Amino acid sequence: MEKLLVAGARRQARELLVELQKAGVVHLETLRPAELAEYKLSSEEAANLRRWEHVASGSEHALAILGVEAGASSPFTGTLADAEAILKPWANRAELLGKERAALEEELQTVHLFGQAANTLAGLCHGLDQSGRHAIIPFLVGKQEELEPAEKALQAALPQAFLLDSCPLQNQWAAVVVVRKEGLEAARSALSRLGLAELRFPGAYGSMPLSKAADRMNERAKIAPEELVGIREELSKLGTESRQTLLGLWTRAKDEALRYKSLSELAAGTYGYALMGFVPIKAKPRVEEALARLKESIVYAFEPIDEHHEGHQVPVTLDNPGWAQPFELLHGFLNTPKYGGYDPTLTIATFFPFFFGMVVGDVGVALLFAWAAWFLGKNARQGKVLEISFLGAKLGPVIQRNLSHILWWLVFWGMVFGILYGELFGTLGERLHLFYDPNHAEGAVKGLVPILINRLDFARTSGLLMLVSLGFGVLHVLYAFAIRAYQGLKHRHQSHFWEGFGYLAGAAGLISFAFKFMSKNQNPVFDWVALIGLGLFVFSALQARMPLMFAELPGKGGQILSYIRIYAVGVAGAVLSDLANQVGFGLAAALGPVGWVIGALAGFLIMVFVLALTTLGHVLQPIRLLWIEFATNLGFYDESGRPYRPFKSVGSNLKG
Repeated sequence: MEKLLVAGARRQARELLVELQKAGVVHLETLRPAELAEYKLSSEEAANLRRWEHVASGSEHALAILGVEAGASSPFTGTLADAEAILKPWANRAELLGKERAALEEELQTVHLFGQAANTLAGLCHGLDQSGRHAIIPFLVGKQEELEPAEKALQAALPQAFLLDSCPLQNQWAAVVVVRKEGLEAARSALSRLGLAELRFPGAYGSMPLSKAADRMNERAKIAPEELVGIREELSKLGTESRQTLLGLWTRAKDEALRYKSLSELAAGTYGYALMGFVPIKAKPRVEEALARLKESIVYAFEPIDEHHEGHQVPVTLDNPGWAQPFELLHGFLNTPKYGGYDPTLTIATFFPFFFGMVVGDVGVALLFAWAAWFLGKNARQGKVLEISFLGAKLGPVIQRNLSHILWWLVFWGMVFGILYGELFGTLGERLHLFYDPNHAEGAVKGLVPILINRLDFARTSGLLMLVSLGFGVLHVLYAFAIRAYQGLKHRHQSHFWEGFGYLAGAAGLISFAFKFMSKNQNPVFDWVALIGLGLFVFSALQARMPLMFAELPGKGGQILSYIRIYAVGVAGAVLSDLANQVGFGLAAALGPVGWVIGALAGFLIMVFVLALTTLGHVLQPIRLLWIEFATNLGFYDESGRPYRPFKSVGSNLKG
């Protein structure tokens, strides 16, 4: 990353922003030197900003009515006045049709909700709802028994001066009270004291007599759907005709508004301005090309970053190979590494899929993940947004593409370990003679693919798999401490250096001691490694002035042991899957031909339950080792960096 400084004539500041926005790689930084004031928008610029924002909101609102999501398009190339003139008829037409559609939908909903009740209540009135001397109070109750206290209350309020009739509806009862108009308020009060409210229809139906409201609802139930279809067809046609125009207006208006707002990042005097930004070194030629078009009216310079003194304000752009970039998603929401700090993307991209494969190790489960990867990839290619309603989340095409990429890596390692373990939905593959264990005499001649590591044969394989899991724990935790020490040295943070170095030496000493104790190896080299490591740990803790390191060192050893979950969680899932197969095949063997159907159904249901119970854990357990045991020890969460937000077109943002 390099710092960019630009100065020029104030009247040409927007021209510079246009070129930088086209380049799309400069992270603008607010510049406030003592010698210059903040760039203030002129009255004309402020007015133009408001007008462009109105164009943006108007086009976005019209697109929403037409069912089109605002997105990238070729920007409109005319003037602001032209944009306003073109937007107005499209927006007005869309607004009018939108209101008509909303009114029809609301009316149809009213008819759907109240149509049956209106017809029933109108039938109970026998035309008295249109009498000049009588008033009608319609209401609904949940049970017929509720009408008896209502009748008693009315009898007390209006003795022999009312009529009450009722009729059953679906799940409730409809009732009407007929009274003389002078007794209307007394009847309402009597019903109100019982918690019975008069039924009032919404909208225009509320002012109609019951019989007319029922007739109107019956009529609109037949006609309104056809009218709604016509309105929707008009909206669809309007959307087809105006879509590209509105998208172009939205893109241009968003870009123009962004330029005006970005002027406030500049410093300015009476006649000139100054701009500061940060540019990735690889993108420097694009910026130089953009600035070359203004070389007669600006001066600019690139300066190297002083990482030690300026690192806190420099934005961070991650530089990873293409295959690993989607894995940035797995730590980006947790923290952005400080400029010059350690980016864990490659470590996550390398070990997370591998750990997942070790945990899952099942060809059938891998095939399910393959379907999910294919589905997300297809959605991404089609530009669809995936809504997950129970999580309240929406996944855009870019997120889905990255998730699909990650899932294909999980599928690969899941298949590799599934073949090594010989598992297809647990032991189903072995029972169907796709896999066989050559170490079992009965399986020596049955099956197509030999099982190289049968993790359900605990006596033979548990030791190996636990040792491999712990080996990864040793590698990760020690590597994290080494990174901590290196970053402390690099950034001249002595306490971080001694902390990382001390834990590295202390953990190595503990590992050496534990290995000698468990293996009963009497080689004195392990004693020396333990003594030297623990001695360096004590020295480093004193240098770092962190006495808590003495209490936390055993916990670091515990973090290494936590990697055994790679084996434990995986084998637990395998045992549960085997249980599903045992139940299914056991029922089939015990019950004969009928048992095959019952056994298949029971085994399937148990397997579905097992997958629902274990799949989330199979994903989370491997990644939490990288999020917690690894990332915490290297100090990933100690300091946050500033995300790189390049100043670029809204269109390029959405395409990217």
